[in-house]
Amino acid sequence: MQRKPSNAVPRSAGLNIRAVARGSDSYQVASVSKALELLSCFSIGTPVWSLSDLARRADVPKSTAHNLLRTLKRFDLVRQNSETKQYEVGPRALELGLSFVRNSGVVAQVRPTLRRLMEATGETCKFGMLSNDQVVIVAASESSFQLHTRGDVGTRWDLHSTSLGKAILAALSDDEAREIMGRRGMPAHTRNTISAWEPMQAELAAIRQRGYALDLEENEPGVRCVAVAVADPLRDSVISCSASGPRERMPDERIPEIARCIQSAVQKLNHFGREDRA
Repeated sequence: MQRKPSNAVPRSAGLNIRAVARGSDSYQVASVSKALELLSCFSIGTPVWSLSDLARRADVPKSTAHNLLRTLKRFDLVRQNSETKQYEVGPRALELGLSFVRNSGVVAQVRPTLRRLMEATGETCKFGMLSNDQVVIVAASESSFQLHTRGDVGTRWDLHSTSLGKAILAALSDDEAREIMGRRGMPAHTRNTISAWEPMQAELAAIRQRGYALDLEENEPGVRCVAVAVADPLRDSVISCSASGPRERMPDERIPEIARCIQSAVQKLNHFGREDRA
């Protein structure tokens, strides 16, 4: 007999989530940290940077930023446009990203699940992972409706304003969640965004009780999202799975049905990769 999907949000007991989110500070090398900070500035939203802007963003002198970028260029992690003199990500970064996708095993396993979930809900379904105090979208299956939310693979989003992020926060302890919010802040992206810790703490308690997180136009106007977390202590990670769509197709009365679809799909992900460790 199959078990019915549990409504309880998986808790991250045993996870060293501080190490997952930020890494250990014990043996950091300042120059390496600054170089990686420069590299982290590049994203899908901001793929090109000038030397001045990078130096300002990393809070280092232009001469220091220039020397660090020269080192990154040597390893082909960044490139400089010969005409504009602006910097962009190099092909070595793509190689590293592909290495993660191929070797983690996670993305390959979730893609079929996301596809089936998209077909069941009709909405865009995403898979997010906690990374540097944000949720990064590592896989998605976009809705076939002409009007649909984007897959946004490779983008980063705040935890407090997205259902993917709030599902991850709810899988952590309140102390861990509050620590992350203290570092990142809680900017209001819409008038519905929860932007203070006390109401967020109450929201996380409600998520744990009902088993899923909601984004009711908290990150983007007109967009609603439902998400469920998956915690894997053996991999020291917390991930989440969501369905998102326009408000008109996701009224209040449809949300529990969508949540049940996600919870059912997540049951198959709760042990992702564990067969390899058996």
